[in-house]
Amino acid sequence: MLRFGVGLAVALALLSSSASLARPAKSSDDAAKVVPPLPDRKTSKATPDAPPPDVWSPAEIADAQARCTAALQGLKAIVTHEAPIKEGSCGNPAPIRLSRLDNVTFAPAALINCGLLAPLHTWITKDLQPLAKQQLGSKITAVQVMSDYSCRTAFGRVGKKLSQHAYVDAIDIRGFVTDKGQKVFVLDSWGPTDRDIVAATKAREEQKAVEIAQAQAASGSSSATTPAGAASRILKPTRTDRVDVVDAILPGGSRKQQMAARLGGPPDAKLPDTRLADAKSTTAKPGRKAADKARQLAILSPQALAASQNTPRARFLRGAHTAACRIFGTTLGPDANDMHRNHFHVDMAERKIKKICD
Repeated sequence: MLRFGVGLAVALALLSSSASLARPAKSSDDAAKVVPPLPDRKTSKATPDAPPPDVWSPAEIADAQARCTAALQGLKAIVTHEAPIKEGSCGNPAPIRLSRLDNVTFAPAALINCGLLAPLHTWITKDLQPLAKQQLGSKITAVQVMSDYSCRTAFGRVGKKLSQHAYVDAIDIRGFVTDKGQKVFVLDSWGPTDRDIVAATKAREEQKAVEIAQAQAASGSSSATTPAGAASRILKPTRTDRVDVVDAILPGGSRKQQMAARLGGPPDAKLPDTRLADAKSTTAKPGRKAADKARQLAILSPQALAASQNTPRARFLRGAHTAACRIFGTTLGPDANDMHRNHFHVDMAERKIKKICD
């Protein structure tokens, strides 16, 4: 029995010694290693995907280029294919720069998408040229471009909806040039807007009230009063030093100048000089003050304003605007608001109900 116990103890000792030899000793590096715990599945969150690159996909570019090729078929157009534009939600995968369309130059060349080619061609050939021949006795040879692509919201629009300019889908047109060298610009040839005629009527009434009050005051009448709010105005456009300017004409003939809208596009210094031949300086010579005042008061006449809507150039521009309303998704001109007093805006926005024509 004793021998059995001694043998068991020896056997156990030998087993322990062999196990110790078979297992390598832990290094200091092994001791320093810490196994990170598994994440808590109940509270862990997935890592959000990185935002997509700010570029068009090859498929989008190829599709847009194919549509451009189809749009150019059968057109006499000179275009330059530009690199894709992508600025957030703005841009187009296959923009073009239009220099010439059916023998009409675009100056400067307009950055547009190919979807504008067909409507511009229809407008020029079916409407502008017949109108120019009828009203001006000549053909249109150039379209003066004021603005094209601009990554922005629509001017004056509440909210964050982008302008069609942001999609390379709009063009602002300053005016037109004929083969006889006539420059027909919206700012100085459209004539007064309906707003101008309403303002002129009110201004004339206020001016008469002022004159009556002054006459009563001169005669010593105690009831003489000068009406308040005699600040109604109409706007007379001019172009000075390559800048579109609008004269706010106040009752009594005084003037206050303000710049007309340009809503993006190339700087005025890069545009052709379209200075009006009769543009007047804001500081008249002393000997001409009386004549200038009489001229300004005559401008306030609603009858004179209405008559100036019916000149050949005004008829051409108004006919061009009416025709554009039938073709484009949006057409805006001087009668839309003061910010469009010096240009036409046209685009091909898709609308569910009707086209916008102002």
